[in-house]
Amino acid sequence: MAETKTKRTLRGCLVYWLKLGIFAFVALYIAYFVVAIEYSVRPAPSEICCRTPAEAGLAYEDVQFASADGVMLHGWYIPSQNGAAIILLHGYDNNRLQMLDRASFLAQQGYGVLLYDLRGHGESESDLRAFGWPDVPDVATAVAFLTNQPEVEAGRIGILGFSVGGQVALRAAAELPGIQAVVADGPAMVDNRDSPQPESFIETVFYVGNFIVYTGTAVRTGIQTPLSIQETIATVSPKPVLLIAAGGENSIERRMGEAYFAQAQEPKELWLIPETGHGQGLAARPEEYAERVVSFFDKALLE
Repeated sequence: MAETKTKRTLRGCLVYWLKLGIFAFVALYIAYFVVAIEYSVRPAPSEICCRTPAEAGLAYEDVQFASADGVMLHGWYIPSQNGAAIILLHGYDNNRLQMLDRASFLAQQGYGVLLYDLRGHGESESDLRAFGWPDVPDVATAVAFLTNQPEVEAGRIGILGFSVGGQVALRAAAELPGIQAVVADGPAMVDNRDSPQPESFIETVFYVGNFIVYTGTAVRTGIQTPLSIQETIATVSPKPVLLIAAGGENSIERRMGEAYFAQAQEPKELWLIPETGHGQGLAARPEEYAERVVSFFDKALLE
């Protein structure tokens, strides 16, 4: 009798601690995503220090321009020497400095370059960020800025973006007639509609987590999610597209790049860099990276 009572007491304790553990796990899980969503939407201002295009011997101007909703965007403009210009878009939680090396090799080949801080990043304004969802009108303002530069000829504006900047660049190329060519290096997904199906437990965890963060961001900001890249990229044609994807055969970035490429229409190119990680293509193969990008824009904008 006493033994049975002891077993019941032990079982009751185990059930209690199991329930408490489950409750704690769920509470921490929810708290993590609440924090993640809030972090994702809050502005990420940062000081633009301590590099400028002048380090590469390039003349440049500090510029600012207002987007359609009044958000003031800050950046640098390197005047064009060949009649063409490229807009550069950095990744999430970063600023224009991330694109400075790309700006340097483009400008050295005569291209005008406009690199600016995305809204809610660097020195640019905005109370909210949302994975680049509201940024295409900002690109339209950047196109208008370049169109007003006397040395930039009509029909000779391209765009290059990395990560979230690559996602925005693809959407902008599809929507804006002023953009004639697009390079997207490791373009991020708009949301889970662009995500490859998970192939492991870890990928499943991230897939579910991303779904929660994207959905929570849409609710938190009230910003409607745009069309996915899978839906958008086909409409970029007849403008040429160059997609760059890092990682090995089973990496998510490579699978995304291949999926985007399959949906894109000609003219299109896909460059795979298997030995390196997200955004490291320029560091891994600096000469080839610059040569491929410049050659792509030369063919699209100068011939």
